[in-house]
Amino acid sequence: MSRTPSPPERTPLITRLGAILLAIAIAAFSYQAGLRAGAGDGTGASGSVDLSRFNEVLDLVVQRHVGDETEQQLVDGAIKGLVESLNDPYSVYLTADEMQSMIDGLSGSFEGIGATIETLTVAGEPCKEISADCQLSVVAPIDGSPAEAAGLQSGDRIIAVDGANMYGETTDAAILRVRGKKGTTVVLSVVRGGAASIDISIVRDTIIVPAVEPKTLTAPGGAQVGYLRLAEFSDVAGDQFHSALQKVVDAGTTRVIIDLRDNPGGYLSAALKIASEFIADGTVYIEEERGGARTTTTATPGGIATDPKIRLVVLVNNGSASASEILAGALQDRGRAQLVGETTYGKGVVQTFIDITGGYGLKLTIAKWLTPNGRWIHKTGLVPDVPVAADEAGATPDPVLAKALELLK
Repeated sequence: MSRTPSPPERTPLITRLGAILLAIAIAAFSYQAGLRAGAGDGTGASGSVDLSRFNEVLDLVVQRHVGDETEQQLVDGAIKGLVESLNDPYSVYLTADEMQSMIDGLSGSFEGIGATIETLTVAGEPCKEISADCQLSVVAPIDGSPAEAAGLQSGDRIIAVDGANMYGETTDAAILRVRGKKGTTVVLSVVRGGAASIDISIVRDTIIVPAVEPKTLTAPGGAQVGYLRLAEFSDVAGDQFHSALQKVVDAGTTRVIIDLRDNPGGYLSAALKIASEFIADGTVYIEEERGGARTTTTATPGGIATDPKIRLVVLVNNGSASASEILAGALQDRGRAQLVGETTYGKGVVQTFIDITGGYGLKLTIAKWLTPNGRWIHKTGLVPDVPVAADEAGATPDPVLAKALELLK
C-alpha cells in the first residue's frame, strides 16, 4: 500500500519522565534514528485496522450529544486516548506549546522559576496525568534561581498553581501553568513533608543553566582531580564538557570525576559525544527497535581523554536517568570508569519528537537502549561498582564525593 510521506521528525530525546527545568521544560533527549511514521489511507495506519466504528461514534456524538465540543476537540481527545492506551508514561500527544516547552528546556536558557521537577505518584512511580496521587515533585531548585531565592526545596510537592489544582491535566499542561514570562509572578501551593500546604510566590526570570560546572579538587595524598558536574545533556553540554575537559588534560591532570547525580537526561547526541571523550572506539550503546532489530552506536574518534592513564570515576544516584545512564553504562561496561554512589533511576527507552499536522506533536517511545554488554536497565538501573549511600554518616558532608577522591588518591 502506498503511503503519504512521513511527517517531519524532530531531533529525538531521552530523559527521565517529568524531569524538567522549571523554565519549565521536560529535559528532552536526542535520538539519531527515528520512527518511520506515516499516514494511512483511511483503513488505518497498519492497512488492516477498520476505522468505521470510530467514524460511526464520532458522527453520533457530533450529531446528538448535548454539548459544545467541536469536532477538533473530539478528534484531539481520541488521539490523546490512543496514545494513553499504550500504557507508556513516556509517550505523550502534545500541543505545539507543550512540545516547544520541552525543546526550549535544553537550549541552555529559558524563562521560568528555575527548578528541576519530576512527576511522581505517592509511591514514587512516574506518572503523567495530575491527580491526588500524581503530583509535581521538586528534585532541586537551580542554584541562584528565583525558585531557590523564594524558598522552594527539594522534595516539595506542588499541589496547586495560582490557587487552582491541576487535576486531570497532563504533566506537560501542568508545566505550562508554572512557566511564564520574565517578571511575572506565580504562586505555588506546596506540601513539605507531612505539614500543611504553604504558598510560595516566585517572580519568573530568565534562567541560564551552565551544563557543566568544573572544579579542581584534591585527593587524599595531594593529587589534583578534575571535577566536572554535568547538570543536563543540553544542546551545549557536549561542547561545554569538551572545553572543561580540555583544560583538565592541558594541566596534566590524570584523575577525573564526572558527577551525574540528579541529572535527568537530555540529548542522546550529547551523551555520545561525552562518552567518546573517554572511549576511543567500539560500542557506546545499542538500540533495539520494535521487532527486535538492533543497531550499535560506536564511539566518535578523536576523544581527548582516551588514554587509560587518565583515571575516571562517575558519581550516580537515583536521580541519574536516561542519557546519564547511557553515559555511565558505557563507561562502566567498557571498563573505563568506576561508578560510585547509589543505583540509578532505570530508564531504558528512547523517545523522539514528531511534528503532527496542525502544529501538534507526538513524543513517542521508539526503542529500547542497552549498554555495550547488552544490559537493559529499564526499571532496575545501574548498580554502582562502589555503593555509597548519600545519607551515610561520616566526617564529610558529601560521602559519595569523598569515596571517589579516595579511589583516585
